[in-house]
Amino acid sequence: MELDEELKQNIIGLIRQGRRIPVPYKNLLFPLGEKAQEIELIYGIKERKEDILADTMSVPFQAVKKFGTMKKGEWHNKLIFADNIQALKFMLKDPEIKGKVKLIYIDPPFGTGDLYDANGVPVYSAALQGAEFIEFFRKRLILLNELLANDGSIFVRIDYHFGHYVKVIMDEIFSKNNFRNEIIVRRGQAKAGFFKQFEKIKSVAVAYDVLLWYSKSPSTRFSKISKQAKEEHRISGRWSNLIKAKAYARPTMRYEILGARPEPAQWMWSRQRALDAVRNYERYLEITKKSNESQEEYWIRTGQKHEFVRRKGNQIQYWIPPRETELVDNNWLDVKGYDHITDYPTENSEELLGRVLQITEPNDLVLDCYAGSGTTGVVAEKMGRRWIMVDTGRFSIYTIIKRLHCIKTDFGNKGKLLKPKPFVLYNAGLYEDHGFILNIEKDQYKQFAMDLFQVEPKQFEINGLEMDGVLFSCPVKVFSQKGYLTEEFIDELHETVGDQLKGRMFIISPASRVYFLQDYIEKDGVRYYVLRIPYSVIDELHKRAFKRPMQPTSSAEINQLVEQVGFDFIHPPVVKAVYFRRKPKDRLAEQELCIEIKEFKAVQRSKEPIELKDPKDALSMVLVDRDYNGEYFNMTDFFFRKELEKEDWKTRIPDQSIGKRIMIIYLDIFGNERVEVRESEDFKQRS
Repeated sequence: MELDEELKQNIIGLIRQGRRIPVPYKNLLFPLGEKAQEIELIYGIKERKEDILADTMSVPFQAVKKFGTMKKGEWHNKLIFADNIQALKFMLKDPEIKGKVKLIYIDPPFGTGDLYDANGVPVYSAALQGAEFIEFFRKRLILLNELLANDGSIFVRIDYHFGHYVKVIMDEIFSKNNFRNEIIVRRGQAKAGFFKQFEKIKSVAVAYDVLLWYSKSPSTRFSKISKQAKEEHRISGRWSNLIKAKAYARPTMRYEILGARPEPAQWMWSRQRALDAVRNYERYLEITKKSNESQEEYWIRTGQKHEFVRRKGNQIQYWIPPRETELVDNNWLDVKGYDHITDYPTENSEELLGRVLQITEPNDLVLDCYAGSGTTGVVAEKMGRRWIMVDTGRFSIYTIIKRLHCIKTDFGNKGKLLKPKPFVLYNAGLYEDHGFILNIEKDQYKQFAMDLFQVEPKQFEINGLEMDGVLFSCPVKVFSQKGYLTEEFIDELHETVGDQLKGRMFIISPASRVYFLQDYIEKDGVRYYVLRIPYSVIDELHKRAFKRPMQPTSSAEINQLVEQVGFDFIHPPVVKAVYFRRKPKDRLAEQELCIEIKEFKAVQRSKEPIELKDPKDALSMVLVDRDYNGEYFNMTDFFFRKELEKEDWKTRIPDQSIGKRIMIIYLDIFGNERVEVRESEDFKQRS
């Protein structure tokens, strides 16, 4: 079938009617080039790489809190609260990050959970099934590939559900020639009684996940990955077999035989790793306690190194002296896959990350955009690497902050306390008090505004009026953060530049400074679009409703997969609570400190707010720091909404563990927080 004139008209007609183009037309419209992928995963919602890089929203970072002392212009580690796709796009603008990341480790949700509702209204899902999950993940891999250094690597932890599909898309993105290995890691142990619940089984228990390891370049070589040697090998050393001597005989090499001379066919040089520790001839003669004249054992020196080999039957063996470590293969079932240092449900073990990070060097940059409990950053800290961690969950962020302040030198959180290097907590896509826009410097405000809307900075004039940039080939003016944008201003603007415009112009302004409701004002065929900070960009530029990644209401909902679209300011929820102490009915139990939530209401400033049957359904969790130090929130307790509902909306905290001040964070499902600090005396005794 050829794309003749009749077919062209048919396709044009379908487009005009807003109908889908039939699949058989695909190869006519987009013929395969000479360099087509050898193997490619095809599915209906797959987007072009170029479109993903161009259309993904970029949201700037807002520094919320600094931990430690840092000098201006000096690198500091970064903890970012954001949907990772928007954060990764913004990192592509940072020359300190783009192309500088030496190692990426990610353990994304596997896309196999359940849908979660708020009273029957679907609000988010941990189960983007099939093609939806693959495309969701592929977008992030494309951005990660852009951030990776030329001599860098990426490790992706995945399970059997979608691992085969992920392998194919990683072959596409990183090139199948850059595939290094598939490593098996322990998944965890089945709970007691798991197998007793079935008389007949459908399958067998899943014991492992896999790490898919890709490099950016096929020529890159990495430091060796080792593990602790077995106890018997650390004490006494061992003999190891090689292939028959004839296959490895290299008589042309320069050699010197110490002791008895073997037959030419038995000249042997063992692997390099067997030579490194063998230095002392007399020592190993003493170990073997065998005569050098037995024609069974030989010392051979090649250049500056020595090796000790022996003939045993038809095998040639080489001596591996006692050693503390040995090289690993791709079976990593000897270390924990997950751990429980924190209360986070999918916490990768420090031993596992320690093994992965062996291929990096001190001061290398490590990135994890599914940070979870923060194991990647914690291990990077212990091994002297720089790090960036991103997560969309507040629970994750507070878990990481606490963990970094309790970090110890050895894996498994053992050893001495280790003070973390300075790091900064950033928000991206959901910002603190909008008043910061009114108070920051003019140049910072302009840069922030243009970053939000992905404006290309470009200074030029139209009829004497200075413009700040270009968006969709149209001029952009960043309106003063302290002025008032009125319809009269649009009238004056049109009189000045209207005759020079072709169709439209964009004006960026804080929403609170815009004194009319419409999204654009049209004058003589020219539309003046107002891009309000923070909201209207979604409707006007991307034609998608504003959406945030929802916060969980139970531990089962933590690993969610919803993509944030756009940006907004934090609107603290309305909370009314009473604080008291009480003696439980159980006389043996300790006295409790209680927070009883009387009212909870989320503030939704959205064109399409989520309807909730009960305002308390907007509550995600309550977080508590029992002994607030005045510097940072050190989470000691957390209560998910579903737990609170069962307890009649009351927390229960042992009174004996309470300090002078208690910090309480009320978090709604949209990521907004209400923060309160209470004195211990505020909790009055109740019978």
